[in-house]
Amino acid sequence: MKTLLTRSISGILFVSLVVFCLLGDKGLLIALFGLISGIGLYEFHLLFSSKEKFNYPVLLSSLIGVIGFIVLIYPWFNLLASENNRFLHSGIHLLILIIIIGFFQFIYNSKQFASNTLLMVKGLIYVVVPLFLGAVMHFEDKSNFPILLGLFLLVWTNDTFAYISGNLFGKHKLIERISPNKTWEGFFGGFLITILVGYLVDFYFFKGDFYWIIAAIIVSPAAVIGDLYESYLKRKNKVKDTGNIMPGHGGILDRFDAMFFAIPFFYIWYIVFT
Repeated sequence: MKTLLTRSISGILFVSLVVFCLLGDKGLLIALFGLISGIGLYEFHLLFSSKEKFNYPVLLSSLIGVIGFIVLIYPWFNLLASENNRFLHSGIHLLILIIIIGFFQFIYNSKQFASNTLLMVKGLIYVVVPLFLGAVMHFEDKSNFPILLGLFLLVWTNDTFAYISGNLFGKHKLIERISPNKTWEGFFGGFLITILVGYLVDFYFFKGDFYWIIAAIIVSPAAVIGDLYESYLKRKNKVKDTGNIMPGHGGILDRFDAMFFAIPFFYIWYIVFT
């Protein structure tokens, strides 16, 4: 009971913080995502350093996460960067950052240069790039219902009702060797309720548009894949939680694992629709 209460309070505080940043000034979300980039990359590399696969100061990884997010999102602040070339500018900035990282990796430990650099780049792609895409959508959003809030709502709905459905009806394991607690009943429970929420968002905020129903069909499986991928990483490296920053939930990766996959898939739909 105490664990459930701790988890609930922690979850409510986290949701409140995200919603506050989404509804407030756009700079708040940038600050939040920059912080999550740093902590997320720190936790990601800590997973591998526990098995001595990543020989590099993880605190420096955290700093690289924040810098990586800033250099990617910077063109959206820069008035000199034309609207059509902002992604090109971001890509060039990221490439320069990777070259600098590789240079310092080689100086620090030439024996593990390749593996360290590869894991650093993998972390940037896994943690920082999805948050960058989410920030881009938020920057470009002109709708009366914040598009990123809708995405968070779908992912939270899927997570919550997959958990509830799995506990109530779960009998058939989804992928037991990766995540023993996930079931097909939980998957379909989360999937169906997420579609229902997508319909309600369409009906009340977009007057019958099917945008969010289709988004829900895309986001729900992507969120589950993200959850499974993080479970795979933890199982592979024999780690229970990626951190303890959120009581009852674990680390930032434990809380954002679904979003790291949901955002890129949703972004594809966002581009197609707009």
